Amino acid sequence: MTETPSPDPTAPPARPPAVEVDVARTGGIAGMTRRWSAQPPEAEASEWITLIDRCPWSEASAAAGEDPDDEVEAAAQHRATRRREPMPDGFVWSIRATWSGTGPLEAELPDDEVVGAWRELVDAVRDWSRQSVDPGRSSG
Repeated sequence: MTETPSPDPTAPPARPPAVEVDVARTGGIAGMTRRWSAQPPEAEASEWITLIDRCPWSEASAAAGEDPDDEVEAAAQHRATRRREPMPDGFVWSIRATWSGTGPLEAELPDDEVVGAWRELVDAVRDWSRQSVDPGRSSG
């Protein structure tokens, strides 16, 4: 019988990733969910945090029905109430980002609102996820 060695009690605990971004796309005709995740190394954290910061998270949270904390968020919520219903069989994107112990930022967006900074973040996560699965594959 083989015993599994116990973890070294003197080893430092594993550090959480400096940045983590998770993206899920649900819906479409088949109703399937696809998921991508990026956990870039600490050396790349500032680039990723810049991508994350450029996204209008407060507008997305207002659209999700969260209570606004200030006038800017109240205005975003007002704009969100005028949005149309999601397209039948359309995609919905769920985006979640955390870094360096911060609470998560979360957004849920219909496909046609994944533009600008949102599109850049989603594409970066998808590219990173593909490269981490197949590091020899060039992006293109």
